[in-house]
Amino acid sequence: MKLLRRALLVKWHYIEHELIDFAPVTFLTGKNAAGKSTILDAMQLVLLGDTAGHFFNKAANDGSRRTLKGYLRGEVGEDEGSGIINLRDGQFSSYIVLEFSEEGGDKPFCMGVVFDSSPDGSVEWRFFSLAEALPDFHFIRDGVPLDIKGLRTWGQMRKNRFEMFESNKRYQEVFLARMGNLNQKFHRLFRKAVPFSPIMDIAGFISEFVCDVKVHLDIDDMRENIRHYRQMEEELRVVESRVKALGEIDGTYHRVEAARDKVKLYEYLVDRAELTNKEEQVAAAKNEAHEMEQQRERIDGEIVANKQTQEQVTGERDVLVEERGNSDAYQRQQRLEPHKQRLEGEFNHIRRDGERHDGMLVDHAERWRATARKLEDTDTWWTSLEKGTSLDVGGVELKLFQSAHLYSEAIRSIREGLLQWPSPAGWQSHTLLDEEITVTTDMTALRNSAERLRQAAQQLAEGQMVMHDAVRAWDEESASLERAISELKRGIKQYDPKVVTLKRLIEDGLSATGQQMAETSTEVAVTRQSVAGESDVDKAATGKAALDRRSSEMSSRASGETSGVSIFAELLEIRNPVWQKAIEGYLHTQRFYLIVPPETFSQALRIYDEVKNSHHLSEVGLVDIDKVMAERPKALSGSLAEEIVTDNPYARAYADYLLGRVMKCDSVDELRNHRTSITQDGMLYHNYVARQINPARFATLYIGKQAIEHQLNQKTTRLERVQTLLQGFRPRLDLVAEWAAQSCPTLSELTAAEDFLQEFSRLSKLRGEYLAILDEMGRLDFTRVEEIGKEIARCDVLLKDMGHQMSELTKKQGALQAQYQRLVQQDIPGLEEEVRDKKHFISSRYDPLAAADMNSRYQQELKRLGSPQTVMANFGRQRSTEKNREEESREELVNQRSDYNKTFGAGFDILREDNDAYRAELTALQESGLTEYAAQIQDAKERAQMQFQEDFINKLRSNIDTVEQQIKALNSALREVSFGGRERYQFKVSPNSQYQPFYAMIMDEMLLEGRSLFSDAFMERHGSVIDELFRKIVDVDEDNQTVHSELEKNLHTFTDYRTYLDFDLVVRDEEGRESRLSRVIAKKSGGETQTPFYIAVLASFAQTYRIHQSGFNNTLRLMIFDEAYSKMDHQRIRDSINLVRDMGMQVILSAPTEKIADIVPLVDRTLVVQRIKSQTRVAPFEPDALEVN
Repeated sequence: MKLLRRALLVKWHYIEHELIDFAPVTFLTGKNAAGKSTILDAMQLVLLGDTAGHFFNKAANDGSRRTLKGYLRGEVGEDEGSGIINLRDGQFSSYIVLEFSEEGGDKPFCMGVVFDSSPDGSVEWRFFSLAEALPDFHFIRDGVPLDIKGLRTWGQMRKNRFEMFESNKRYQEVFLARMGNLNQKFHRLFRKAVPFSPIMDIAGFISEFVCDVKVHLDIDDMRENIRHYRQMEEELRVVESRVKALGEIDGTYHRVEAARDKVKLYEYLVDRAELTNKEEQVAAAKNEAHEMEQQRERIDGEIVANKQTQEQVTGERDVLVEERGNSDAYQRQQRLEPHKQRLEGEFNHIRRDGERHDGMLVDHAERWRATARKLEDTDTWWTSLEKGTSLDVGGVELKLFQSAHLYSEAIRSIREGLLQWPSPAGWQSHTLLDEEITVTTDMTALRNSAERLRQAAQQLAEGQMVMHDAVRAWDEESASLERAISELKRGIKQYDPKVVTLKRLIEDGLSATGQQMAETSTEVAVTRQSVAGESDVDKAATGKAALDRRSSEMSSRASGETSGVSIFAELLEIRNPVWQKAIEGYLHTQRFYLIVPPETFSQALRIYDEVKNSHHLSEVGLVDIDKVMAERPKALSGSLAEEIVTDNPYARAYADYLLGRVMKCDSVDELRNHRTSITQDGMLYHNYVARQINPARFATLYIGKQAIEHQLNQKTTRLERVQTLLQGFRPRLDLVAEWAAQSCPTLSELTAAEDFLQEFSRLSKLRGEYLAILDEMGRLDFTRVEEIGKEIARCDVLLKDMGHQMSELTKKQGALQAQYQRLVQQDIPGLEEEVRDKKHFISSRYDPLAAADMNSRYQQELKRLGSPQTVMANFGRQRSTEKNREEESREELVNQRSDYNKTFGAGFDILREDNDAYRAELTALQESGLTEYAAQIQDAKERAQMQFQEDFINKLRSNIDTVEQQIKALNSALREVSFGGRERYQFKVSPNSQYQPFYAMIMDEMLLEGRSLFSDAFMERHGSVIDELFRKIVDVDEDNQTVHSELEKNLHTFTDYRTYLDFDLVVRDEEGRESRLSRVIAKKSGGETQTPFYIAVLASFAQTYRIHQSGFNNTLRLMIFDEAYSKMDHQRIRDSINLVRDMGMQVILSAPTEKIADIVPLVDRTLVVQRIKSQTRVAPFEPDALEVN
């Protein structure tokens, strides 16, 4: 085995020159920040050959950002003016060298790295190896370390014992080889182990680090052979598909030809029938023209007779009109009629105005009576309102309750208005001759009523405004409550927005110059003090007690316990809930005061002063905690301060300051025993005055975890109340808005009413004039006038009838003439032309011999069907049917040809009328040798299947067997090891349930019995699984990028033996109960999670270092654990270290001084790391050395 013996560090952070000796089990300890992790980072850099520094300082401080440059130059802090402060500047060289040897100290060799740092900040390095022990001069000449060039010159004198590497990669390869041909996973495992942090993915860790089996199989040749026979199968399938497709094309072409012949016959029959039909139309048109000529002569005679009768009746009428015009009664009637019509028109105007007046009275009366009836139901609206209680936020419910009188006043106004409202006169049923038309409207009463209705509308509008404000306030409160409830459920208490705003503004203001600058300034000051002289350091070191106190203080600040801006109430818990109300009521607004660290108070106060006016911030307290703590407040026994629980020292001091002298009393009788005292329900006695604290002060609780539940219940109850109110008053608001929008009698309506009453006063006079005219007309004798009128009317009827007859005869005459002209001049010549064209069309379209045969068929069909129209209809349908059939077959043929060309890459003309090219292709394929090709395919398939079984399935099975054997060997070594005398650990490997069918197929015993993977028995059991596996890793279109990506994923999955297995670590307690670590690791305590980590890492190193492989185990044995055993008890630590010894491993453990008592007795060597001034020193363990830091 190969063991680490010594480590040389030159100019590395606080280390100037240190040579460190190591034993099989070495304990590295010291105070925090002394430099333990600095040493471990240096060692890792050489062990891993990694200068990127991703692993630097992981365990000591996860937030650290150490860099290689910072380590080399000794970066110690930052100064606001000068920037980064380094211990080293200019040109210098640094060394990290590790000396190893075989067990027993033989054959020492070194692996190391040299760095040249330049004044411009650049760094150059070279890794090197030395096949001998560390030289005594430690690569330092005259107090100056050799640079890269000097080291190379020195190394050249060592002949073949020194080698310098030009790249990190080459160094890493040589290092792994020198340490016993270690696997590349050594680097990953070492990085994982050093921070000593728990493993949450235990299965992944075991499969990656514990098992030593090649992960993926190379199946490219197998996949290629399978593709080859699959390609041959595909080629045969293509030929068979081509034969089938060409046969379908040939059949479709025959259907096209058959349909085409039928279409040609049916077209001839239709064309021949159309010719016969047109010849018959010519004969019918000529016969119709002859009939029209006879009808026109008959109508001319009727017109002459009608004109003679019209002239005779017109003469008789003229004589009667002249006799009536000479009558005295007729002339007097014509003079009286216009006056009578004028009076009737004026009355109709008054009646229309009266009807509008009646409509106005009825409309307003009905609407306001209905409103009054609905308003009577509002009495019950107000009973559920809170009036002036703490639940009435903003007094909204009180205001709404106080608006109830508006509704009763509105009812009273409506009733008073309707009491004097006039009744309608019913103008629709009146005429001018009616003597009793009563209009009761009094304009004064009408105006008073209108005013009272307007008052009602105003009262309702005012009530609407109050209710609208209430509903809007409840809507806003509901939204605010929902937000508050959501935040409370997430653990966020609800504070006054002014408090939250000021807290945020102060936090933002402090962020630029906050804690980080303060810590940097402190470190700069310490550094400068260190440089000033040793005497100052001696003054600062006041012994172990002072050091521990300062360390604790720094740790507290680092943890953030007293940093930032906090609300006083957020920092407190109350021990006994019965005193919650008394404490909250007494503190009142002081609960919400802001507490900042003492060093930031002045800056926070300036920020407060700057923003108070722009953000309207007042009454929010900012506690000067420095002054408070300066008074060293002490809480009296029995005071309220005893009920306050807090880890924050500032909150503790302020709570003692405020509550430390407020004494608790169980009854009011005890109050006078103290100067300041209080009972549980808030009765306060102070300065000889007793008063009850307002319960509103503690109606909402803010202190402690129970305050969130209290606020949540309070907000939820209030939200239910608000939603109930909204549910009740939102529809009521709509009603009130409708009532308030009710129209009142307008000024124009009142003016129209007044104008109507003035017009109505003229009605009596109009009636008198109208009666006088009727009386005078009644005294006239119209006997002869009426007789003459009847005779004139009779003549008018006769003349009208004869005029209508003459009009009809004239229309018929014109229409008949137009039809005759069109028939003779257009229709008959046109039809004769169509007959000639059709004859020419038939003779030119059809072959004479074929036409002769088809004409015989036409004569048969004409005789059978009886008319050319029937022939046209019958064969026209059949022609369309066959034409569609031909087109469908033709379209199908073109599609089949197109599909064939696309599918099989043919270049034939798909629109060609004949089918010669496709038929020739079919004949050639049918005569090819398909049977011999199928036999070749079967032979290739059997060879590929055999290769699939041997190169893939058998190798996967071998990998799984190997892993199970490796796990079994590790478990054998762990079987007798217990931790804490209680727990034992065993690795477990089992089939992955997700891939169980694949595992069962791979591990089936039938394959060991010599059965073929593709035998009937095996395929019956696992056929579907094999098919799925083929689809995953073989049957993929690799030209498709998306599918190709899926193939790569499947290959990565299914060629990896880990896919088919589950790994876990089983813990067995002293009672034999077992639990799988992967299921319970998140629930375990610190020691319970570190122990399985330790077991897993130890097993991984054992596998990596090949401890149990005789003849191959001359390997490195080193492990490094930073912050080791931080959560283990003494028994677990002892068992862990014993296990290291039992397995022949070398380990370096790093832990703070708190673990000295547990670890020192168990190790071979203890090294103490100390920071003295600006240097880190390493020395063997001496108890007194820990007193100085």
